[in-house]
Amino acid sequence: MSEIASYIEAVKQRFHLSSDYALARKLGITQPEANLIRRGLKIPKPELCITIATLLDKNPVELLLLAQKDKAPAQAKDYWTLALTAVDVMLHVPERPRYLLRKVEAIGKELRQIESQALVYEGAAANAEAVRMMEVAQRSVDAVMERWNIWKRGEALYPSYLLANQAAVRRRVTIRRLLILTLEQVRSAAWLNDAVQVMDDQRRAGIGIFYAFKEAVAQAAAFERFAEDYKKSGAAEEINAAMFDREVLMFSRSYGQVPLGVVGKPTPITMINQMQITWNPDLIRVLDPAPVFDMTRYVLDRTFGVSRCVLRFERCPCPRKGEQSGGLCSGYATRMRRTFFSSCSSRSRRASALTRPFTPS
Repeated sequence: MSEIASYIEAVKQRFHLSSDYALARKLGITQPEANLIRRGLKIPKPELCITIATLLDKNPVELLLLAQKDKAPAQAKDYWTLALTAVDVMLHVPERPRYLLRKVEAIGKELRQIESQALVYEGAAANAEAVRMMEVAQRSVDAVMERWNIWKRGEALYPSYLLANQAAVRRRVTIRRLLILTLEQVRSAAWLNDAVQVMDDQRRAGIGIFYAFKEAVAQAAAFERFAEDYKKSGAAEEINAAMFDREVLMFSRSYGQVPLGVVGKPTPITMINQMQITWNPDLIRVLDPAPVFDMTRYVLDRTFGVSRCVLRFERCPCPRKGEQSGGLCSGYATRMRRTFFSSCSSRSRRASALTRPFTPS
């Protein structure tokens, strides 16, 4: 039964119409048509929707949208419900509080963006939307983060987003997160401590945490294409992306520093200035982070210490001088990195196997 049928019943009650013939005369249509509309078997034309709205002292837009919703296929009904909600708020919004006006404007903006299968959020709304996306995840989340310092204690995503991650894990959502570090970062004791703390916080929350070195993973052609595809889609230079349930992708378009505090010396906080959410199938296929986790030569489990990997990398001797690449001559650097990261990966897999609970056959 269509929702518009309830308005037909309201017309009958308001004007004390006891039959479909009387209803048909009131609406200016034939009796069979009135019967079908009353039973929800036919959707009224726009002119009739306006007539019904006038008889009930309602806004015609409401009935026109209801008629469109009743005609829409099942997968599109949610969008028409959203449109009805926006219209309802817009028609009843008071002059104060003024934030409602901004909320209505935001809803209208989202409705216009939905057609392109993408939503863009800015400022505080971008950070808040990241939390909301995690709250509705049902099965899995795969995330790749180069700007990982926003997870530090005292930064924008701590603890709100971390708590949302923890709640998702309790709902049996599988979360994998890859932090991409640079050798310059981990050579600094402060940065290294921050990275270890971030990964330990994630692991305690039940997240599968992995890491890779940018200098190593950038050598892989697959990752190079992955990063290039993100740049073409408008992502920031440092990729922060998360795929929810293999259906919705969220990635950062830009970052910024915001001073926190008005008394004394302000503390700089890293914020996501602009974030995009998309469910476009073409972008989902190209930008899916899941294949990056399969690059086991470069992607290491947290169970293998970051410090040990860095020390082993930096202690590799260079047999000859020449063209330098990160402290090593280019050809030798490539060979040593392959050997080194393969070793790290195998040790990581062995450590994971040792810590995996025993399951009797």
